Amino acid sequence: MESTLNTSQYRSLALDITAKDVSYLIYGSDQAIESGTITLDGTAGDYRKAIENAVYDNPFLLNDYQRITISLHARHFLIIPQEIEHLARKMMESSFTKIEGDILTCHIADTSASVACDVETGVEAFLRRTFPTSHILHHLTPLATYCARAYGEDTACMHAAIDNEDLHIVVIKQGKLLMANTYSHRNLEDAVYYVLNAWKTCSLDNRHDKLLLSGDNTRRTKLAEQLRQWIAYAMPEVLPAQALKLGRDAINIPFKLLTLALYENN
Repeated sequence: MESTLNTSQYRSLALDITAKDVSYLIYGSDQAIESGTITLDGTAGDYRKAIENAVYDNPFLLNDYQRITISLHARHFLIIPQEIEHLARKMMESSFTKIEGDILTCHIADTSASVACDVETGVEAFLRRTFPTSHILHHLTPLATYCARAYGEDTACMHAAIDNEDLHIVVIKQGKLLMANTYSHRNLEDAVYYVLNAWKTCSLDNRHDKLLLSGDNTRRTKLAEQLRQWIAYAMPEVLPAQALKLGRDAINIPFKLLTLALYENN
């Protein structure tokens, strides 16, 4: 990726920040679209410094974008009613033994739920200082928002997103968010277990309810094949129609970046 880009061509930026890397999507007019991944420097000393280095070492991230959306992966999080967001820190501290960072809350649009999570001290402040107009979200917020809008009219639907070693599961039933969680998995058998356990927990119907999968094409195809032994409708997620507006190559963009780019909290 070139360190400078024509900002008239690329008007929007989406960043997905994990413990290991920063994935980016830049898109704009004339269906121009680019994506990639920047590995975080493990020798930087701390997580905040590693993110700072990744941003400053790639100046194209600092262009004058009109719209910026950022998701942060956080292991400690809760799904809470939106009306008690002001109690998020107390709830986090009572639920987890070690909460030392900042607390971030994000409403999941088209639901009555919010995500509360902890962010390592200084990370959110750096991002807001560097990207002052950005939306900063927990990593499950864009996917859960997408599902609430895409499946709200269905009787029930589960989305399972394969994201390297993570498996993100969101369940929408009759317009309500029943589950949003992330599981670490080592292999296909782990993924099958977590999906079936979530399916049972949410009392979904094996013959009538839907399971849609996103992520690496080979892995999600194998997962769908395994799960069809128990769930009749287990299919790969199709490309959202609105994603085609982002650019001609949207079909090749990771689904987590597409939902982040499509996120609108209204």
